Amino acid sequence: MQTMGREQRLEYALTFDNCYVFRLLYYLGTQYPIMGALRMSYPYRYELYKRVNEENGKEKYVLLATYAERPTPEQIDDAFSGKSRDQSKKASGIW
Repeated sequence: MQTMGREQRLEYALTFDNCYVFRLLYYLGTQYPIMGALRMSYPYRYELYKRVNEENGKEKYVLLATYAERPTPEQIDDAFSGKSRDQSKKASGIW
């Protein structure tokens, strides 16, 4: 590929939108066990799912939260720990 016109091609590529995103979520530094999944299909919102093991050895994914934009790692951590955005921004302690 030639370098002439590369900048224009990159600018053009940035005008495209993602029509589908699916990402498995793992614990930091591992690829097992699967913690959950992040999914988006255009024109819908981003959906965050948590993996739950059932008694019969199967697994299912439970919807935790939805986001208009791609969630940050902090938002994902807050959803898995059960915190809301307001609670995570509040100062803790006596000061």
